[in-house]
Amino acid sequence: MPWSRLERIRTEAIYAAARYSRSRRVDIDPDGGWVVIYDFELPPYYNYETVDILIELPPDYPATPPQWFYTDPGLRRRDGKAMSHYFQHQLRERSGWAACCLHIRSWAPTADPLQGHSLLSVCRLIYDAFARWGR
Repeated sequence: MPWSRLERIRTEAIYAAARYSRSRRVDIDPDGGWVVIYDFELPPYYNYETVDILIELPPDYPATPPQWFYTDPGLRRRDGKAMSHYFQHQLRERSGWAACCLHIRSWAPTADPLQGHSLLSVCRLIYDAFARWGR
């Protein structure tokens, strides 16, 4: 039996939090519009060790990948340089969050979220983006 969209999002969020969250805490929008991964571990280039990450999910997720995620507006590189694709001023109606754009170009979800692209893939891209932006 195929999963409902919300069941899939819930399962993927739990897997992503288990891998990328220090506290393994996650919050999921009841309508499937977003997921928050708390205490997302960062590479060592920043003023925080962890931040909360809100991933905005498109209405037809998982067929379409997320493009936007949000994080703490106080996040800074340790050296003070600006981060690309990080918009400190609130954008798009996510008050209290700084917007970040992923630009996912290749996306291939499968029935098994551990085999194809999923929130695990998105969290890996986010971690890799923070690593690039921090260097």
